[in-house]
Amino acid sequence: MIKSKFNLPIIAFIAVVVLSGCASTGDPVPKTSAPASSTSNPAGTSSTALPSSAYPVSIENCGRTLTFDAAPERVVSLWQAPTEMMLALGLEDRITAVAGNYAAYPDSIAKTAAALPLIGNSMSWPSKEVLLSQAPDLVVGQSLEGFAFDTSQGYASVEQIEEGGSQVYGSNLCSSSDALNMTLETPYRTLRDFGIVFGVSDRAEDFITQMEEKKQKVISAVKGLPTQRVAFYNGGDGPLIVLAGGIYDDAIATAGGENVFPADSVYVSKEEFAASNADVILVGTFEGQDFATLSNYLITHFPDLPAVKNGKLVEIHVADTDASISVMRGLTEIANGIHSDLNLEVPAS
Repeated sequence: MIKSKFNLPIIAFIAVVVLSGCASTGDPVPKTSAPASSTSNPAGTSSTALPSSAYPVSIENCGRTLTFDAAPERVVSLWQAPTEMMLALGLEDRITAVAGNYAAYPDSIAKTAAALPLIGNSMSWPSKEVLLSQAPDLVVGQSLEGFAFDTSQGYASVEQIEEGGSQVYGSNLCSSSDALNMTLETPYRTLRDFGIVFGVSDRAEDFITQMEEKKQKVISAVKGLPTQRVAFYNGGDGPLIVLAGGIYDDAIATAGGENVFPADSVYVSKEEFAASNADVILVGTFEGQDFATLSNYLITHFPDLPAVKNGKLVEIHVADTDASISVMRGLTEIANGIHSDLNLEVPAS
């Protein structure tokens, strides 16, 4: 039995939520006088709101119009990805509390993230009372249905938070039905929305440009290379957990591969995995999962797969494939894994 600190349902829960993408888009980004960062790490740059005359501003999010008369000053973030994006835009002074994290923060923002007050953890969100006691003017979540807003678990619903006078923003996922909509560009939408809401659109566009340049480097590097059949394994020994659809399929395809499993796959049988004929197996690891243990399981039980025969088992940190600031790092790692002679420089996190 493969062991990790996560059991299978927990791994699948995180994988599905990390996979999921919000289908909403924001209004066109206005040019502002807010300062833009010229470095690859804007974190630590104090946020600068638009002058009061520039407000109100509005964005479209999950079928709703959110209007802000001023830049929010007390934000509670209930998911790591939007926390990372706020920190990357230098908005740490606007974050009152966070619910926790499911992975180590990227190096570029780790020090700043460590100072954020915690009111929950990666798999247990703050109760309704604890959340509302923070008196937030903006609550940022991943899904606006269930999870952090599940009233049966004692959490505040979106409606209850709004009744208290706060706005609620769905950063990457509006509902579970959006799970297959995510792409590598999903973070761009949230970054642009944060740019509008907090008056740092120039900074957001600068960061998006940097992300897009990293993506284009991969696209150029793999152009013309043979497409490889790729399985993305994430633990389990019957059934096996695989990562497919959404951002995983987009990353694999952009890197010159084809996911061997259908987009709606989460669990597959040993027989299905053995029949995949994968040329490359990406071995996705969360914190607490050991690459050597996972790869040894694959070598022992699937010796006839081309990927195993040819030693094409590649560790990928699943957090680097989240819809957040390190997704192009993950893309580059996947490209290097699929094409062993590529050796692209992996961007800093």
